[in-house]
Amino acid sequence: MKKTLLSIFVLSTAVFGLCAQTYSPTAVQGLPDGELTSAYSEGVSISDGASTATVGLTDLGLPGAITLLIPAGTPTSFSFDVTSVAYTAEGLPTGLTSSSATIAAGGSGTVSVTGTPTESGLFSVTLASSTSGAADISAILTALDAVPGAALALSLAGVTNPFTVPQPVPGLFDEDYELFVNDPNGIEEANETFSLGIYPNPTDGISTLDVNSTVAGKAIIEVYSITGSMVQSSVKTIRVGVNRLNLDITSVPAGIY
Repeated sequence: MKKTLLSIFVLSTAVFGLCAQTYSPTAVQGLPDGELTSAYSEGVSISDGASTATVGLTDLGLPGAITLLIPAGTPTSFSFDVTSVAYTAEGLPTGLTSSSATIAAGGSGTVSVTGTPTESGLFSVTLASSTSGAADISAILTALDAVPGAALALSLAGVTNPFTVPQPVPGLFDEDYELFVNDPNGIEEANETFSLGIYPNPTDGISTLDVNSTVAGKAIIEVYSITGSMVQSSVKTIRVGVNRLNLDITSVPAGIY
């Protein structure tokens, strides 16, 4: 079994770059990359707007006088017919702003992200949702049939089935994206940015590279032979803190790299 010895040398190589409805791009694809101090204009298109969901008892916003009467053991999850979902993007880098879009059930719309980013790195962006509609609370009404005084309380409060939820329900259709803003100037002092470790070393071909970084972005990982020839290059996404990356050099001959 071959053994390969790896040495670590850091250079300034960071290049910091329930429903039928659909999102384009998808959360897995992420938002297109931007560049520091350059104009940015992208968006997420939403089609076939959500028509149904499930909500909890606390989401309903029932009057407190009714909630106190609900017997123990009553279901706490309810079918929810969606009227519309309002979206906006949250967690954007400084310099970018989001439009809002209200998507009717079965409808479509676009949330736009525009501006000029003034901070670089990898950002977690949430397409935050706020959903309006009516819930099927027949299970609650059935349970209240046996409660003295409940019928009068329901009548006074105007609670009927289906029950139109008085406040939009947050978070039912949130989508989480990543947005990378590249700094074309890169990192001037990489050794002040990274600390690295690698194991096992020597290796049979598969090693783990631990990267502890003070910035987020993309980094180039290059493997060189002892004679100075580059034998492998890859780009990895780096987050602030500890990153554990797989380094596969099974395709190179045994030696010192």
